[in-house]
Amino acid sequence: MAKRWVRYVVPVMVEVDVDDDKVTRVVTLPEEVREDRDDMGHFLIYDEQFVRRSGDDQPQVHAFCVGEPRWSDDRFRVGGPTNWPERWEESFGRDESDDRYEEIKPYDLRER
Repeated sequence: MAKRWVRYVVPVMVEVDVDDDKVTRVVTLPEEVREDRDDMGHFLIYDEQFVRRSGDDQPQVHAFCVGEPRWSDDRFRVGGPTNWPERWEESFGRDESDDRYEEIKPYDLRER
């Protein structure tokens, strides 16, 4: 079974107390999620080994369509997409696949 990672950007708002020089609150805005792109405007899609793949080929196109965020009423986006799991992981765990991801330089286009 082929798997692909489709990269998205979710805004994060950081509240700062400028008098005390402290971050007091961090809020994610999943209703404003959008596809991440490189400097040329290409979508960022990776295979299981975190090798960058062209967004124009299968199964990347399929992964992009299935992963596209959807809400029950797109006019009133509230919370995370309904077709995504409710619980999100904050980061990759530290294992060998994460090291591969860090080594790939996510914004560089690599194709075989």
